[in-house]
Amino acid sequence: MGHHSDSARERIIDAAEQVVVDLGAGHLTFDAVASRAGVSRGGLLYHFPDKEALLKGMLDRLVERASEGRARKRAELPESMEREIVAHLLSYLEEGDWARRAVSAALIASGAHNPGLLAPVKEKYRKLMDEVTRGGMRLERAAVISLAADGLRILEVLSLSPFEQEERRRIVDEMMALAREGTTEDG
Repeated sequence: MGHHSDSARERIIDAAEQVVVDLGAGHLTFDAVASRAGVSRGGLLYHFPDKEALLKGMLDRLVERASEGRARKRAELPESMEREIVAHLLSYLEEGDWARRAVSAALIASGAHNPGLLAPVKEKYRKLMDEVTRGGMRLERAAVISLAADGLRILEVLSLSPFEQEERRRIVDEMMALAREGTTEDG
């Protein structure tokens, strides 16, 4: 691997995330990113020919981090039917770093103008449902739990969540209880 270019690519994505966190998504311009990353505009365009490519790079990183987080939690859990959905909830609803939230919000906004951008997320979602149901949980139960988690997450990403810390903790506990219950009952 030409890791020189890999590291430049990573540095550019780091810079793009920083711009979004510090200045907001509206300020995600090639000039702002290039100057933060310490590359020329041409150097940036070499890795990311257009803004969509840059957003896609940011999204890929977010999806990758989510998978890694889930794998970490899965490794800490005992073998069980609900292991997959519990790992998802634990990693996904972790009191998230604000940087990740800001980047998520920016990507959600971009996705509104460009639905194709979020296609990989849709695919990931389908895969999650497949993995969860393969463990023995009914699709309906798995979907209700993960839709609840997404609802909470999206409200938080958009700074719209009305829940205080303690309420949030109880809500997440309820999702966990649903996950654990959803594997013992039958139909």
